[in-house]
Parts: sequence; C-alpha cells; structure tokens
Amino acid sequence: MSTTTLPISRARVIGTGLLGTSIALGLREHAVEVDLDDSSPSRLRLAEDYGAGQPVTPATPDPDLVVVATPPDVTAAVVSDAVNRFPEAVVMDVASVKNAIVQSVADTTGRFVPTHPMAGRERGGPTAARVDLFTGRPWVVCAEDSPASGIVRQLVVALGSFAVSMTPEEHDRAVAVLSHLPQVVSSSVAAELISADAAWLELAGGGVRDVTRIAGSDPELWAQILEGNHAAVADVVQTVADRLSAVA
Repeated sequence: MSTTTLPISRARVIGTGLLGTSIALGLREHAVEVDLDDSSPSRLRLAEDYGAGQPVTPATPDPDLVVVATPPDVTAAVVSDAVNRFPEAVVMDVASVKNAIVQSVADTTGRFVPTHPMAGRERGGPTAARVDLFTGRPWVVCAEDSPASGIVRQLVVALGSFAVSMTPEEHDRAVAVLSHLPQVVSSSVAAELISADAAWLELAGGGVRDVTRIAGSDPELWAQILEGNHAAVADVVQTVADRLSAVA
C-alpha cells in the first residue's frame, strides 16, 4: 500500500466499469475507504470481488469525494444529484466528453470538477480494471484553481497520472482528433472486413490488427460518446473523408 496521503478518507465511486473500478483500486492503494454504486448488480459484485471496495448501503457514511464514472448520457444527471446529496463532498466525473456535461450541470458550489483521464483499454467492465491504468498518462482537468480542483489534482498525481488543464471546449476538440476519430476509422475498416473473402483474411498481418484493435470497443458506449461530441467529431471525420475521396 502506498504511503502517499490524500486529503480524503472516504470516496464513493458511481459506475464500476473500467475507469471507475481502476480508480477505486487506486484509491484503496492509498488507504481511502471506497464505497461502490452501480445500477448493474452483477457489475457491482464483480468490482467488489475484484477488491475495489464495498457496495453502498443505507448505513454508508457520506463521502469526501464522489467519482462519477457512468456512461456519458447520464453523467450530468448523476453529477447534479451527487452535488445536491453530498453538500460537503468534491464531485468529479471522468466522462470522455466535457462541454455538454459542464453546460448541463447546474453547480454553483464550485465543488464539481470535470475531468477525463486519457487512459483506457479496448475491453471494458470491472474485470478489465487495472490499478496502474493511469500510470504515466495525462489526465485532463477542466476547472480553474480551487480547493476542489486541488484535491482532484492530488488524486491524479497519486494514481500515477499528471494533470493537464484545458477548457471543456478545448478538450472536446482535442479528443475528437486523438480519440474519437481513430475509433470511427477503426470501426469503418473493421466493417469493410466483414464482407471480405475468408481466404483473404488469412493473409492479414500486424497492420490490420493495429488498425482494427479498438473496433471491438463497446458500441453502445461509443454511440453515446459520439453523440455527446458530435459537432467536433463531424468536422474531423469530414476532413478525413475529403482526403479519402481525393485518394479514390
């Protein structure tokens, strides 16, 4: 267990997928009591069995920190509820779109800190979680300096990451190019392979594997991500489509 001290003693992680469970595992490494909450009982049990924390009960004390790691289409509602329910807690989210969520959350307390760790895997769910998932990776923090954002930045460093300051708009434009576009391209190439002759696929090498690796990511989650950042993604996809049209 790490000797690094965080200024929190109890955290509630809402959403026990890859990111939520990985954060929970990291918090436990720093002697933080972690309570888990998820709308899926089976996912919650898996995260508990994986050592990420214990499920929330009616007797669970209020947290110092709430980590919202839900799908992006419900993140704003969950964040708003947490801000209201836990008036002393810092609330952070880890959704991969930021501007739409920030604009939807009515927070006048300054306790909500929008973030996005730039780390992940093509597999999701609690069993894919890793305590070292964030090591050496940037973690975007879309908040001005404040006591709440200071706590979140300490958490980011404790989990092996480093904080990068961006506005929500800057973040969404950046991930449209660096994350969302590659997912669209990978899925498009994989879709083309579906109709390819089976004998051709036996010739496939590293290039095909590299290009299509992330095409196996959760399609429902990615539909929500692309909807949440549709304007920025549409611009970069159109630019690449124009280039491909010129090649054709």
